[in-house]
Amino acid sequence: MQSEADTMLLDRYLPRYDVTETHAVVVNADTALTWQAVRRSDLSRSAVIQALLELRSLPNRLQRVLKRQPPGPARPPLTLDDMQRAGFLLLGESPGHEIVFGSVVQPWKAVTGDEPAPQVEPGRFAAFDTPGYVKVAFNIRVEPYGSGRALITTETRTAATDPASLRRFARYWLLVGPFSALIRRLTLRIVKSDAERRAGLMSNTRPPDG
Repeated sequence: MQSEADTMLLDRYLPRYDVTETHAVVVNADTALTWQAVRRSDLSRSAVIQALLELRSLPNRLQRVLKRQPPGPARPPLTLDDMQRAGFLLLGESPGHEIVFGSVVQPWKAVTGDEPAPQVEPGRFAAFDTPGYVKVAFNIRVEPYGSGRALITTETRTAATDPASLRRFARYWLLVGPFSALIRRLTLRIVKSDAERRAGLMSNTRPPDG
């Protein structure tokens, strides 16, 4: 029987999927400090992540130009609390352990599509099956890894709601998949750096024994 710590929250929201991608990193800091870094790290401070997010948002900016709409605001700092602004819905959280985000998308219609993506409540995300869409969900999970260390993993899953959407998304993912993987690897690198820096600061300010 699996314990709550062994069961991934991600499985609750996207248990069946077409594509999965997982990345992990060991952090020389305890789980509490690592989780704080997960929640607070500003991902936009990476020039590479900024460039990739700009590339990802290019269709939306082109759509604004085509519709003669004013440009969007400059990109502010991006933490997990800002994921909704980036187009993701908070599906669920196990504080200190795992957080899950998701979205329902039609990436192949980024420029030409006029219909907004459906708004799906977290409790209905797993069951959503309207044809013509792809569900995307990803988690960030923190677990103990030996004495005073933590393991961060992030898994991204996608599930198309019909065969035609799966074929369209497969072509799209061939182009975008490597950049998505790079964003996640850089995200883990930033979180690791922040957690270990905080652990080092706390170690340096701790009074000596005796």
